[in-house]
Amino acid sequence: MNIRYKLPKQTQSLYLKRVENSSQLPHNQLSKTFHVSSRTYRDWKKGKFSLPQNVVKIIEKQWNIVLPISKQKALNRWKNTQITNARRGGYARLKKYGSFGTPEGRHIGGVHGIETLRRLHKVPPTKNFFVPRYSIRLAEFVGIMLGDGHVGNEQWSITLNAIKDDKYTHYCSSLILDLFHFQPNIYYRSSSHVLIINGGGKNFIHYVRSIGLTASNKVKEQIGVPQWIKNNPEYCIACLRGLMDTDGGIFKHHYMVNKKVYQYTKLCFSNRSLPLLHFVYQTLLSHGMNPKLVEKVANKKVWLYNQQEVKLYLSLIGTHNQRLLINMEGDSNG
Repeated sequence: MNIRYKLPKQTQSLYLKRVENSSQLPHNQLSKTFHVSSRTYRDWKKGKFSLPQNVVKIIEKQWNIVLPISKQKALNRWKNTQITNARRGGYARLKKYGSFGTPEGRHIGGVHGIETLRRLHKVPPTKNFFVPRYSIRLAEFVGIMLGDGHVGNEQWSITLNAIKDDKYTHYCSSLILDLFHFQPNIYYRSSSHVLIINGGGKNFIHYVRSIGLTASNKVKEQIGVPQWIKNNPEYCIACLRGLMDTDGGIFKHHYMVNKKVYQYTKLCFSNRSLPLLHFVYQTLLSHGMNPKLVEKVANKKVWLYNQQEVKLYLSLIGTHNQRLLINMEGDSNG
């Protein structure tokens, strides 16, 4: 900022007259000395504008003329004027356009700011991506997003367990690269021990919403599987696999009979969106399994209690998450 000294109008006029008398220079010559136009010099002499600090330094050096009042006082007068003018401008802006401290106003300002920075090449341009046709792999991606994904207004993400889903995280990343031809970001959040796959871009957000990932809060909005998936049996299998690999699990159930311990394997899908639970239940049912739907409690689930049906699930539906296979090892009775 170019610091200035503000003097009373008459005092400033007399001050510059002293400069003219000492220098014996006409207005146009003095204006050249100060590197300004003749009109600017005349405005200074009328007290219309404050005097820049560098002009006062030139006057002191060449003609040994000091300010009529202390520099600190003149500087404070100028600063106070700046504050007053800024406050008046703010009130005028508020009166004309309303409050600009609202979330809507900040969002609009942020969008315009990003666009300006993109034009100035200060931030990268909007990322391009490949738009795939409906396919088995796209249906699986939708299942993953419906399970552990989130779609916001400007970013999307998939949140996975950093230990149990480590290998699956890389599978999801490869799936996204294969489908959309861009490499998503992956970062570790140490506070909650999760791996987050994420990305942004309004064009991609618009695209994923167009294929059915419309909810920002899946439970509140009770989101379901898109119709284009439900219309195709192969897509249903792929979407179920994505859902189960994220929100499902295979567990060992232990029980004792006559002091002898037995165990059997069961499969469970847990989600608080009823349309997703019903989709999982119906898809399992349509493939010869006998699932149990538990929906009248807070912790809603779909179960496969029969160990042979769990094996049938892995044979027909399959999994890309090694976490689900851990409990299938040594599944005979103990």
